Amino acid sequence: MTTDIIAGPFLTAVREAWDRGRGTLIVPRDFTLTQLAAGAGSLSAEVTDSTGTRFGFRVPLPAAARWEGRAQGGEGTPEHWALWSVIIPLMEELETDAGRRFAPDADGVRWVTA
Repeated sequence: MTTDIIAGPFLTAVREAWDRGRGTLIVPRDFTLTQLAAGAGSLSAEVTDSTGTRFGFRVPLPAAARWEGRAQGGEGTPEHWALWSVIIPLMEELETDAGRRFAPDADGVRWVTA
């Protein structure tokens, strides 16, 4: 398996988790998921707030073997990983004044992860 094949379910799970959470306490309506990509063993997401400020979040993709044969939606699935490894940590960072805490890079993205 290549990283692209492994990443597919995780990209889908993040998009679906974002859509389900949008407009709730988990993902306030002020934020828009503008980019989602995977490569080199990690997933990157870009989010824009209501002022147009862009934030980036990068997280390593899990090993494929760990996710095989898991029930949809339960712990250890792409859906669980998307919520607890991407959406929740990203939103926690954005809720703590990320616009002031993180400087923009050359492209204007404020990366909230290293």
